[in-house]
This record gives sequence, C-alpha cells and structure tokens, in this order.
Amino acid sequence: MAFDTYKGSKHMKLNLFWIVSFCLGILLLIFTVVASINFFQKNNSLSENTISNNDYNIDTGITPINFRNVIVSNSDKDNGNIKIIGSSEPARLIVLLNNNERLKQIESNSEGIWEVEVPLDSINIMAIEMVMFYDNETSIRGDETLYSVPPPIKNIEINNLNKIEDLKNIGSFELNTLVMLTAPGGPSRIIQSPFKQKLSDGPLSMGALDYDDSGGVIFSGSTKEAGLVKVYAGEILVGETRVEAGGRWNFIAGNLLPIGAYFISAELVKDEAVEARISVPFERMAPTLKKEQASSPSVIHGLQSWQLSRPLLGGGIQHTVIFSPKLEVEEVVPFINVTE
Repeated sequence: MAFDTYKGSKHMKLNLFWIVSFCLGILLLIFTVVASINFFQKNNSLSENTISNNDYNIDTGITPINFRNVIVSNSDKDNGNIKIIGSSEPARLIVLLNNNERLKQIESNSEGIWEVEVPLDSINIMAIEMVMFYDNETSIRGDETLYSVPPPIKNIEINNLNKIEDLKNIGSFELNTLVMLTAPGGPSRIIQSPFKQKLSDGPLSMGALDYDDSGGVIFSGSTKEAGLVKVYAGEILVGETRVEAGGRWNFIAGNLLPIGAYFISAELVKDEAVEARISVPFERMAPTLKKEQASSPSVIHGLQSWQLSRPLLGGGIQHTVIFSPKLEVEEVVPFINVTE
C-alpha cells in the first residue's frame, strides 16, 4: 500500500513538471512573437521615415545602371555622333551628365533598356556619366564614365615642334576622336582609338595602360591565340597572366611604376617560346596638377601616345595612356601638351 502511494505521488510530480514546462514554453513562444512584431513594426517605421526624407540619396559603386553598347559614327560634315545603348531598372528616368552638367534625359523601357544619340564635341573633352532617378530626390549614379577626346586642333600653336614636318607626323588630319569607357578598379576599354589601328604584333594586341599617382597600374590587351602573357617594365618582369584564344587579358599591380621614362613590354609565350612581343616607350611623369586643375579631365597629345588624366570620385588622379601602332623609335620623345 505504501509502495502504491509513493508510485502515485511520483507520477503526479512528473505530470506537474511537464505541465509547468509546457506552460513556460507557451509563454516563451508568445513573448518571441510579440517581440518580433514590435521589431518589424519599428524597422518599417524607420524605413518609411528614411525614404520620405528629402536628403536620402543612393550612391553605390555596384549599380544597376550601365553602358551596354557604344557605337561611334563618324561623318565628313561634323565630328560624328555616339550612339549609347544602356540598361537600368524598367521605366526609370535616366539623365546623362557631361562634366557634371545635364546633357540628355531619356526613360528606360519595360525591359530596362534605354538608347540615346549624342553629338561628339570637336573641341572639348566629354565625360559622360549616368544617373537613374526613382523620384525627384532619390537616385543612383552609375560607376562607369564614357570619355570623348578630340584630336589636336589644326591651327593650335605647339611650341615643342620646330618643323612643319613634325606637325604632319602627328597626323592631325587623320586622327580620330578617342572614345573610351572606364570604371573604377578595371581596365579602360577603347571604343575608338585616335590612331585608327591597334597596337599589335601577330596575335597579341596591347590596349590602354591605366595608372594613378601612387604608381598602381593596370595593363590590358587581347590575344587571338591561347598562351601566357608576360608584362615587363623596362627589363623587369612585373607579372604574367594566362589567357585563352580570342580573349582579353589584364594584369593589375599596386605601387609598381616608378617615375621616369622606360619601355613597357608584353609578350605572348607558347610552349616556352615567345610567339609575339610588343614594346612601347612610356614616361610616367611626376604629379604636377594643382587641386584647382584636378577637377576636370585633361589630355596630353604625343607623337607616340595620348595620355588622359581625370579626377576620381574618391580623390586622386587616374591616367590612361593610348599608344600609337607606329612606334619605330628607340627613345621616348617629349610629350606635347595642347591642353591648358
């Protein structure tokens, strides 16, 4: 009898334990649900207040607005036009800026595609950027910039040249307007070279060379054959990258290029043999731009290359060098600055 009483008491204690545990679990669940509701209500309220704030603007480095295709059409009557096809979010207002001034505005279609034609400026550098608007106060600025750089004006005085034959060598009557697309951290893409031909040796081509005032550099080009591309500054191997046939190659290095004049070379190696080699004279000049001069792009036209310098949004100056395919020289010639 005593044993049965003890057994019943034990069962009652176990049942009471499970009942209490169950109740505590229900209370914990209710507390969690209520806290979650308050949290999301609070965040929704903050989100609504933020979006309604007129000072709220979006500005990111990775954006949903891009240049998809750029087509240059040259004309004998004028300096030509640029046809720009871009992508964005559907049904958005797109504003194109040229040197931070409004140039054109269009609206993207239901698939997020927009298209516009812009006349090339025959005298001034154009720096075209994109801004996508959600409303009058909320916008996203694209991280790409499309540059248009006209050739030297025919009647400009160039103090560096003493003979009229030297002026003819610049080819002012034959040069194209330079059109190129840039984005932070990546190689510049040449849409139209001023020299009309690519700098190449057999299957290997060299594109633009990008560098900043700290010496960081991006080498780029393309090759029709697979192999190993090696890049040299003078006689020093600065890097190599493997590339497939018909592909683009680039190599990025930080704090590499010293100030001074030397040759930049790229070679394509296949089966441990040099298949092609390109060597170009290059001069990295010491930074000379004053702060008030660094707010807009400038160009230096040279006999063997053009160099475009422009300010970066985060500070500093970025330089891009485009080389002429006719480099039958053994020395670096002086640059000819025709931009005030």
